[in-house]
Amino acid sequence: MGFITTASFAQQSKKMEIKKIEAKVLYDAFKQGKGDQFKKKMQISGNATYVGPDVYTLPSVELSETKDVKGRVLCVLPFSDYLKLRKVSKKDNVVMEGNVLGFSEEYDIVVVKQCKIIEVNGKKE
Repeated sequence: MGFITTASFAQQSKKMEIKKIEAKVLYDAFKQGKGDQFKKKMQISGNATYVGPDVYTLPSVELSETKDVKGRVLCVLPFSDYLKLRKVSKKDNVVMEGNVLGFSEEYDIVVVKQCKIIEVNGKKE
């Protein structure tokens, strides 16, 4: 019985360990070559600068520090979550959670996969 309680506590602790970071801070870290420390599951906050399909037609949200700056972090949702994009509009303040993969030099953006929408304009999803 103690093992089940311990496992449950370990699972809860693991959920609490997810770090939060702003889109610009994450982008700057990768641009400076210091982004490897962030290659894990994280919550990224920022303003939505683009909502729709990415270059591979997957549902995505691009985040930046302000509503008028080019996207710095590309958050890609699973294809099955396409309809969830309706919760987000361009210029919304959004918190996304996903696995930070790395930096795309070609597109000048940090790529985050397997994302889910956590919060839109202060409202939990």
